[in-house]
Amino acid sequence: MTDIRSFKTAFPETFLKSYQDGVMRYTYRGVRCLKSPVDIAIYMKLLWDLKPNLIVEVGSHSGGSALMLADLATAFQLKPKIVSIDLARPEGVSDDRVTFVEGDVSDLEAVFSRLGLGEIPHPWFVSEDSAHTFSGCLAALKYLASVMTAGDILSMEDGVLDELNLSDRYDGGPNRAIRTFLEEFPGCFEIDTALCDMFGTNATYNPNGYLRKL
Repeated sequence: MTDIRSFKTAFPETFLKSYQDGVMRYTYRGVRCLKSPVDIAIYMKLLWDLKPNLIVEVGSHSGGSALMLADLATAFQLKPKIVSIDLARPEGVSDDRVTFVEGDVSDLEAVFSRLGLGEIPHPWFVSEDSAHTFSGCLAALKYLASVMTAGDILSMEDGVLDELNLSDRYDGGPNRAIRTFLEEFPGCFEIDTALCDMFGTNATYNPNGYLRKL
């Protein structure tokens, strides 16, 4: 069995509730974004260092995070294809740099095939930030493992649900999916501790959730 380190974040319980309240209210360019500010900072370094040719966001919500990703890419003089996937496209949000498309985390192959994403040169950055269910996260991990190549980065979002006492709603959610996948398929992804621990050990909403393809 693969030895996987603790998923405990660096956030004290007394701090996390107020921090979460702020995250849930956070907007970008007036559109709900719902990203932890610590993870926005991690994203900035990740994008600059990786310089991805493809950015895929699974879970558009209101569209604010896709706008942020597009602006960051432009600021860094990158020109990736940016695709944001959800069951329904966000209303009232559009940007020529972002392809908002309908799709299901449990069948990402359909979207990748429809848009020909597999033909885009690597490296890729994929953010899985959709339903947070164990089954959805595990399905995403299994499919993405088959199409990502060495050096690509996957961000499995919001494992902090455990410490917010919400993981039972999601059948164990992202953390259970990561642990299950890494134990079943050792040597496929590694936990990118340089990203997870940038501000302290798992000082992120995505504990052990920045995964680098091997």
